[in-house]
Formats: sequence, C-alpha cells, structure tokens
Amino acid sequence: MVDVHIRIYFRESDGTLEDSQQEFDIESFAGVIPAIGDMIVDPGVLQGLNRHDPKNRRVWDVVGRVFNPRDMVGYVALVVEERAPNLGEYGVVAG
Repeated sequence: MVDVHIRIYFRESDGTLEDSQQEFDIESFAGVIPAIGDMIVDPGVLQGLNRHDPKNRRVWDVVGRVFNPRDMVGYVALVVEERAPNLGEYGVVAG
C-alpha cells in the first residue's frame, strides 16, 4: 500500500490556486481522503489565542481534489476555500 500524502491548496476569489505549504497524512483525516463538500477545521490558531473559542478558528470547505497518478503516486491535492465558521458550526469547530 502506498503512503497517501494530502497537500492543501487554497482557491482564491479569482480562481487561482495557492499552495498552502501544508501536508497531512491520511490518518489526520480519520483514514479517508476528504471529499468535495467536506469541511475541515484549520488545525492552526494564531499564537496566544484560545483554540477553543470558535471565533478564533477558520474552516476549509473542500471544493476540489486533484490526483496525478502518473507523476505523483500517493499524492492528493485538496483544493479548499477558507472562511470563518458560522454560528451553527461553532459547536463542532470549538472542539
């Protein structure tokens, strides 16, 4: 079995993709590759902020997945759009 590496790319408002320089293994996502429509809670919080306060968190909506089996075996690019969580999501975001 090939190790799966998941790299995050942000889709900007003009449609361009920006490499976030963040890579995760599949275990970070409970053993599955996130699909379009999934929401990921950004694991980072600015230093000094309370990570349990949902106002300090960001979420990533998965809007695309890119596979390149010939050149990058075991590599998946997740295309996400970053946003603030809405009030209804606070319970799941605050952890």
